[in-house]
Amino acid sequence: MKVFAQQADTKTDTSFTLSYISIGLGSNMWTMQPMFRVRGSQFVYTLEEAWLFNDSKKAKVDTVLIGNFRNSSIDSIINISKEIKGDSVYKMNTQVMSGGIINLYFSSNRRKLSFDLYNANDKTAQKIVDILNGYIPDRYEKLWISDIIAEISHR
Repeated sequence: MKVFAQQADTKTDTSFTLSYISIGLGSNMWTMQPMFRVRGSQFVYTLEEAWLFNDSKKAKVDTVLIGNFRNSSIDSIINISKEIKGDSVYKMNTQVMSGGIINLYFSSNRRKLSFDLYNANDKTAQKIVDILNGYIPDRYEKLWISDIIAEISHR
C-alpha cells in the first residue's frame, strides 16, 4: 500500500474575483435574491433586491455570511472551466417567464469566464455553484441554477 500526501496549494491567486448574481423574473422580480462574491481569498454571501424602479431606494442588503475562500477552490473552478473553450456562455429559455437569470462570472490572472443563464442549465456552471454551495451551511438558502435544458445557447 502506498501513502500519498495531499499536495498543498502552491498557486496563490490574489487576482481572483467571482460573482454569482441571481435576478428574479415574474413573481420573483421583487424578492431578495442570493448574491455570492469572492475577491482574493474572501467571500461575501448576501441577499439583495436586483430590480429597482427609477425613483425607489435600493433595499438594504442582508449580509448572510462572510468567510475565507480556499485557494484549492479557486484552482478547482479554473480547472473545471477548461471544459469550455471560449470566455462566455449564453443560454436561454424564451418560453419560461418566471424563474430567474443567473450571471456567474470569474476572473483571475489565469482565466476569465462568464455565464449568462436565462432559466437555463449549464453543467459546468452547476459544478462551480456546487463548489460555492460548499461554503453555505444547510440552514441558509443555497445558490441555484435552473435545471431546464436551454433552447438557445452559445458557447
